[in-house]
Amino acid sequence: MMNFREICKTIFFCIVSINLGVSSGLEILGFVFAALFIAIHVKQYLLSKSATNQRKIPRYKKIFAYGAIVPCALWWVLTPSVEMGVSPYLVFIPAWYLLYLAWLQKRSLGNGGYEVFVVFNGVAALFMGLFQAPRASVISAVVALLLAVYAFGRPHVALYKRLLFVLLYASLCGSSYLGFKYWKSNRYYSGRWAEEYYVKNRVMGFDPVAALGSFSSNYNSKYNSEIVLRVWDTLAPTYLRAAAYEKYVAGIWKLPTKAEKKLYPSRYRVDYAVFESEDSAAAAPNVKDVWVQATLNNFGFMFAPANVVGVACKNADSLDYYSTNIFAGANGTRSDWYYYVPDSAETLAITAHLSADSSASSSVDSSKTSSTALEHLSAFLQIPSKENALLDTIAAAMSLPAAHLDTDSSNLANRTLDPSQFAVQNLKTIESYFIHNFKYSYIVPGRTANSKTDPIAIFWKNKEGYCEYYATLATLLLRYQGIPARYVTGFAHPEHVAGRPYATFRRRHSHAWVEVYIDRKWYIFDPTPPLTEMTFGKTSWLSIKLEGVKGRFSYVMHLLKDGEWRRIVDSWQTASERVVSSPVLYVVLVVLLFVFALLKFRRHRRQLTQQKVSKYATQWIALLADAEKRLARFGFNRAPGETVSVFAKRVEQALNTMRTTEQTTKKASHKDSRFEQNLSAALEQLREYERNRWRI
Repeated sequence: MMNFREICKTIFFCIVSINLGVSSGLEILGFVFAALFIAIHVKQYLLSKSATNQRKIPRYKKIFAYGAIVPCALWWVLTPSVEMGVSPYLVFIPAWYLLYLAWLQKRSLGNGGYEVFVVFNGVAALFMGLFQAPRASVISAVVALLLAVYAFGRPHVALYKRLLFVLLYASLCGSSYLGFKYWKSNRYYSGRWAEEYYVKNRVMGFDPVAALGSFSSNYNSKYNSEIVLRVWDTLAPTYLRAAAYEKYVAGIWKLPTKAEKKLYPSRYRVDYAVFESEDSAAAAPNVKDVWVQATLNNFGFMFAPANVVGVACKNADSLDYYSTNIFAGANGTRSDWYYYVPDSAETLAITAHLSADSSASSSVDSSKTSSTALEHLSAFLQIPSKENALLDTIAAAMSLPAAHLDTDSSNLANRTLDPSQFAVQNLKTIESYFIHNFKYSYIVPGRTANSKTDPIAIFWKNKEGYCEYYATLATLLLRYQGIPARYVTGFAHPEHVAGRPYATFRRRHSHAWVEVYIDRKWYIFDPTPPLTEMTFGKTSWLSIKLEGVKGRFSYVMHLLKDGEWRRIVDSWQTASERVVSSPVLYVVLVVLLFVFALLKFRRHRRQLTQQKVSKYATQWIALLADAEKRLARFGFNRAPGETVSVFAKRVEQALNTMRTTEQTTKKASHKDSRFEQNLSAALEQLREYERNRWRI
């Protein structure tokens, strides 16, 4: 009868295998491992009935254990990355490896394998299999744990002691989980540690609702030199947009209240869903794709240049597309994405030194003169009424035209028909005034977290601040003059290193600027005056080299995990799924199992025959020795090198000659008759040996 404890061990590993298969989505592999553990159980049971079982247990060889690391590592490398959370393969692949080690140790118990490693690897695989597991798997895992406590525990231990151990273990796990929840709710979201964690893991200023002063932590924290974006393009854009805001209220910018349209994937680039502003815009022949790698929380925005026509990202079923050419609504932290832009190196900026001929610059997007377009532009002329008095004062100080037009749509046509020379002159005036009268500073004097004073009034009074304040005041002033303008945030002025195929943006490169509508085109206008001195330390040579190695390594990993070659793997996977679901596969498997069983049976039968022949081999050898001994008494000796067949023929000829002589002389004494009988018997022994020797 089978040992009940061994049966419990086998059931334990079957549950572990199936649970891990269900959790990881590899049910077939789970059933394969369960079958392997059952096969080991049956084999060890059969070997326990044999006296030579020790010689038949396979030897545990470390080369098989260490060698399995290579395919597991390749499996991990070729696994696509996962957005919005921890990749489950980070848990499942080590779990499968530990289960494989448990199987290796168990099959070699008593011959290099140790049960302590079987228990350790099995329990570890059990708990790893609970990652993202359904409720049924959790219940079965509890049953498996109880079986493990009974089967692998010391014998003759009372049942209540085993149950007490399980309760103690469960209480420790429960208290650890509750402690973690408490720490997360009371430590993670409050205190100095939480503030430090928040600053370290978030780049501020890119929320759907952006408050002035958000960029302060990007400039003034110790993480301001951290690289947060890599743009894999030798012609990386000077300005990389995140969001273009519409409405300003008391120091807060807001996105348009409604997206222009909802975008759905037009196609897929391996695991990346492609979203286009217009049909087939990203598939045009003059459009190039640029990969962006990020370490920041992008708040759902797909950072891209102003002339972007499409984006591609993972795990997004839909995106919101705004009339400001912004792609947003991608929930979660995006570690990478693609954007599609026309393959052109032309500039997209208009600045004070440009002439009034706005056609010298490329447009960001064009607007039609329809009523819908006019309504769209009217949103970028809105000014809070309480800001009018301040803007009147500022416009007078800058010598800007003081006439303020109403923001209703009836007067919109008059404003949008202003000549481009008037708009460009306003830009020159604003930029010149900022350069000569303001000071760039990473701190706005007089601005506190609890201050209720208008931040623009504080900025105007102290004339110190950074890009958010310059861009906001410039946007409001342009709107005040009847020129449509919008406040834009993103990154600007990346770092380029010779020989590097990408450009980098650091935290301190976060920036705000203005997009202004002139002559039916949108242009980039950056009113922030340049820095007069270097406020950041220069990056060391070693840091540059290390960043180059790190960047190229990340790109290689990206190609391995998400490259176009994965389409071939996906097609193989689709084909394999069709094969697995086909009944032909199972018919072939049954035939192969039958052939294998037949070959096994023939081999077993051959082994039995060999054992039977070897059993009688000694008998035939003894028979030959006896025959040669008897013939030697009669003077017949087998010569060296003489075969038994030739020796038998020689004896037979002598015997025939003797019989012929007796018949001729007709004399045969009793002694001769006895001699002839003994010689015939010895000859018959030789013949019997000769007949049976070929069966040995």
